Amino acid sequence: MADRAADAAASEGIATISAGVVVTGEVTSAVDLQIDGQVTGDVHCDTLYLGESGVVKGNIRAERIRVSGTVDGNITAGDLAVEAAGRVRGDIGYVRLKVTAGAVVEGTLKHRGSDAGSAVTETAPLKLVEKPEAAPQPRRVFVD
Repeated sequence: MADRAADAAASEGIATISAGVVVTGEVTSAVDLQIDGQVTGDVHCDTLYLGESGVVKGNIRAERIRVSGTVDGNITAGDLAVEAAGRVRGDIGYVRLKVTAGAVVEGTLKHRGSDAGSAVTETAPLKLVEKPEAAPQPRRVFVD
């Protein structure tokens, strides 16, 4: 059954790092990439699917990323979805972001414009402010 899944993935142009496989070093893929194993090193591809058993210890740069596993490193993405089982420890630069309830993200989030290319834009840090005083309620005016 696993062979059929791998064959189907290969025929669709998806490279797979299966569960139980450990890769050390940079991974660059010209096709979509599914990681269910572990990668220690940076990952570069167009589309990345990180399965629940998948672990990346390094930075990820991809146009589309879906995280259901664990990332310990920075992410730069166009579209990023962190699913309920997903865990990200690192800074994230994104154009579009979806974080499902239950997901854990530890790091800073930096939105970048859709025309920003691969570079993460700098943004000012968020500043906590005290709760503003209640605004006065408008007076109701009745017209005859």
